[in-house]
This record gives sequence, C-alpha cells and structure tokens, in this order.
Amino acid sequence: MSATFVGVLQAAGAFLGGLLVRLGVVLLVVLAFLVPVALVLGAVRLWRGLAPAARGLRRAGHVLYRPGVRYAAGHTWIEREPGRVKVGIDGVVQEILPWALSVELPRPGQRLFEGEVAATISCGHEEARIAAPVAGRVVAVNAEVERDPSLVKEDGYGRGWLFAMEPLDTRWSTLPAGDVARDWMRQESERLDDFLESRLGFAGMAARAGPAPPLLSPGAWRELTRSFLHA
Repeated sequence: MSATFVGVLQAAGAFLGGLLVRLGVVLLVVLAFLVPVALVLGAVRLWRGLAPAARGLRRAGHVLYRPGVRYAAGHTWIEREPGRVKVGIDGVVQEILPWALSVELPRPGQRLFEGEVAATISCGHEEARIAAPVAGRVVAVNAEVERDPSLVKEDGYGRGWLFAMEPLDTRWSTLPAGDVARDWMRQESERLDDFLESRLGFAGMAARAGPAPPLLSPGAWRELTRSFLHA
C-alpha cells in the first residue's frame, strides 16, 4: 500500500513537472511574441514624439505650434517670403480635421478679402472652410495638397501649405508671433477641449485617442468650424 502511494505521488509529481515545463514553454513563446511588439509600439510612440521636434515644431497644449511664423484668428499661419506670404493651417485646425479627402484652393490671380473663404477642405460628409488671413492677390497654390490632401493634416506646417499671397498691405506683420502666439494657441487648445467635452461628454475627453469631429452632429460641426475657423 505504501509503495502504491509512493508511486501515485511520483506519477503526480511527474505530471505536474511536465505541466510546468509546458507552461514555461508557452510563456516563453508568448514573451517572444510580446516583447518585439512592445518594442515596436514603444518605437512608434517615441518617433511620434520626436518627429514634430525634428521638423522644428513645439507643443502648445495638445496642438502643434511652429515658431517663426505669424498666426491669424481663423487658425492659419503666415510665413514671409520674398514678395509674398505663404499660408497654411495651424495645429488647431489640424487637430479639428478628422482627415482630409480633398482640398479646394483659390485660383492664382484671385483677389481675396481678409476673412473671405479662400480654401475648403473636405472631410467626407463635412467640410472646413479656411479664411484668408489677410487681403491680397493669390500668386501660387500648392498643387501637392490637391494630389495628396492628407498632407494638410499630417504636415500642415510644411509640405501641406495651401497658397501664397501678395498681401495688400503690411498689416499681416502685426499678427501674433513668438511667445504671444504660443500662449494663444495653448488657450485655443484648451477651448477646443472644453468645446468637445461640452458637446460629447466622456467621448470628448477620450477624443485625444483619435479624431472627435466624426462624433459631432452636423450642427455641432458647423458651430465648431464657425467658432474656430471664422469662415
């Protein structure tokens, strides 16, 4: 009887040992899969954090800010070039846009008044109208964003610029820049947060994980774009 009991214990021990070995092998396989995935995800997050800095961009609240340019109330940026100014959308508009499916630009030679709709970015069922930051004549447009509209959101401060103007006067040079512009952008980022939270509640707070505008009703989208884009 004693020998039988010992045999049972030995068999049970062998079974448990084999089970532990199998579990160890499974664990090693899982770790071998998860560790590279974790490293890749970590690298992606690191790149997302470093990529804007590599392009000379900074953070102002939740949005990207580019030093060295001026900012208009309708959330466009203006960069001085010889004989003209280049215009694009700032980090607030880039944050508002869920995506960009097409971009309608003004015609070269077209004269624009300050605040007039100069460009339209289609997001599918909704669109964002971009106001001219100053009065003047359009002298160039960025055909690259017509071919690849995603550039206005992915690289709105660089390759995603919209058009260039010959300004009517020099009032554009009085628009905010530097620390003043960055503080304003930070305030606008907070205002955008407040808007989304008030319209979407918890969904608005979670919007930082992805684009929130698709969750807005058509009326709320129009209110959002009127409030921030001024067009």
